[in-house]
Amino acid sequence: MYEHAGTRVETYPVSDVPSKAELRDNSRGPEFDGFLRCLAQNRGSIYHQHSWTRGCGLPHLLAAKGMGFSTVLTVHVPSNICLRGTMRRFGEMGCNGKIDETICGACWLHERGLSRPIAARVAALPLSVSRAAGQLSSRFGTALSARALASSKLDSMRMMISAADRVVAVCEWVHEALLNNGVPRAKLILNRQGISKSFENSAMEVLENASRSGNDTGRLSLLYIGSFNPTKGIDIAVRAIRSLPEALPVRLDIRAPSGGPEQQTYEEYVRALAGNDPRIAFQGPLNRNEIAREMRLHDALLVPSVWMETGPLVVLEAQAVGLPVIGSKIGGIAELMHEPEDGALVPPGDVLAWAAAIEQFLSKGMNNLTRRTAKSVRTMVNVGDEMVPVYEKLIVASLRANSTGG
Repeated sequence: MYEHAGTRVETYPVSDVPSKAELRDNSRGPEFDGFLRCLAQNRGSIYHQHSWTRGCGLPHLLAAKGMGFSTVLTVHVPSNICLRGTMRRFGEMGCNGKIDETICGACWLHERGLSRPIAARVAALPLSVSRAAGQLSSRFGTALSARALASSKLDSMRMMISAADRVVAVCEWVHEALLNNGVPRAKLILNRQGISKSFENSAMEVLENASRSGNDTGRLSLLYIGSFNPTKGIDIAVRAIRSLPEALPVRLDIRAPSGGPEQQTYEEYVRALAGNDPRIAFQGPLNRNEIAREMRLHDALLVPSVWMETGPLVVLEAQAVGLPVIGSKIGGIAELMHEPEDGALVPPGDVLAWAAAIEQFLSKGMNNLTRRTAKSVRTMVNVGDEMVPVYEKLIVASLRANSTGG
């Protein structure tokens, strides 16, 4: 237990090495009793869950509901809906999010290397066969269990709908995907994400000193802020820069931490793509209090994600300091941006299109692209204000139910 901003925060342990049952069947982990103790010691009227992982997922939501809490679940990532986790069907197109055993199973198998025709055949196996294969401790058994995995995802969705009194979507595409999976409109709320108060303060401070900031290098200075995750598409941005004529005055600064093993592997791949190109610089991560100033020193932010972002907050942060964005025309990025005032939207994963967008920014003249007026963007204060009436209605409903014995 610790205290943050005057609020008591309690934690419970989660095992470093999950069991197969935890990963596949939403089973309770060995430390689940710690979570139950936290609930029992903090009984109240509302339980609001912001996670959908083995450390805080369906079993936790069900437990809170069973203990009499009014329950709210905010869906921040596609993992509630998508086996693949990207909401891009077969890695090529957007998906409406509706869970279908055979289609989702085939899409999941395709990500793991099977061709689409073979993946479709395996995912079409009878559900009883697929479930039996899931008991085998082998990669072959895992592959054959694709339909069962998709069926389990659908079952989890149905239990989530039943256990949550309100479901909060943080962007429009998540809202639509949840509707497509049967979440009643009466339960569903759209409450978009917002920037933190600390970033808002940093942005205001930077803007007050805007005359002392800006890019004066004579070249188009591009910035990436994020993580080394394949879904973020940094390799697309690097390939685009490498495809441009060397004479073009362009520079890309990559600000990202190395992360875990998967991220480190991807970072090595991206660095190999960049080679010794002097136009691409790997400069490491930024502290939160450095981001606004760093943004103001560049001409455009690149957000080349190849999955359905539910934000990302970095787009709002760029808008708060007046930095144009070149972003993937997909998911939450496309929802947050308006062309041409906010920048440019580019087809995700299309290297040539990204190169053309960067070159177009350069050809228009940097004086017309940078130091734009900052936008008034959504903040976490707005998010909280919109949740208050939701909580109030749940409290009133709970009091009425208790008074009538319902």
